[in-house]
Amino acid sequence: MKLNILGSSSAGNCYILQSDSEALIVEVGLRMTAIKQALGFNLNKVAGCIVSHLHNDHAKSVEDMIKAGVDVYAHGSVFEAKGIEHRRAKIIIPEKGFTVGQFKVYPFPVAHDVPTLGFLINHSETGNILFLTDTFTCDYQFTDLSHILIEANYSTDMLDKNISSGRTNNGMKRRLRYSHMELQTTKKLLSAHDLSNVKTITLIHLSSDNSDEKRFVEEVRALTGIVTRAASSGLEIELLSKPF
Repeated sequence: MKLNILGSSSAGNCYILQSDSEALIVEVGLRMTAIKQALGFNLNKVAGCIVSHLHNDHAKSVEDMIKAGVDVYAHGSVFEAKGIEHRRAKIIIPEKGFTVGQFKVYPFPVAHDVPTLGFLINHSETGNILFLTDTFTCDYQFTDLSHILIEANYSTDMLDKNISSGRTNNGMKRRLRYSHMELQTTKKLLSAHDLSNVKTITLIHLSSDNSDEKRFVEEVRALTGIVTRAASSGLEIELLSKPF
């Protein structure tokens, strides 16, 4: 199984879990043409698409995906915001698991400024994948994880520096504090989990102004001892279920 990252920022988020035979799309915050291109224009292998919340950098192409014949699973607020009523618009009930092809998905609520879901995704080729974005914390702990995609949006020291210099509006601090994950929170959540079977950690949705990719990766790698990368457009990661 490969993880293809098409985008992971406020400009647009999209991740594809892709085996030889099927694919699960996580977030559709990019234009449909870019998503189709990443799939080699073969939408037949797409088992479905899951979307965390209604903001366009995550849900831009929900309607186009449905029109293309793909089932989209999302919180009801996503379809309500976009005025979509369709048999392929599948409303997710938090904490009620479902299957998409050979993928098993467990959705759980997280803390953002609109209703937002995190996902625990299981597949026989990967084991358990934790996907956690656009939240300032997480009250859930999961066991037997193989791979983690987790937001590390900003660091407080960089944000304060940007506010002091006038580069960032002071009002942004409160919004970020209650909508996105700060680096120390990311590290705290990772430390709260049993990481003994985790093979990869991918830091997602880094702020363009208030993060430092190299620093964030180094700090998480030093904390966990696990292969850590920062998500970027075009990055491809092999996801294994067995220990190296």
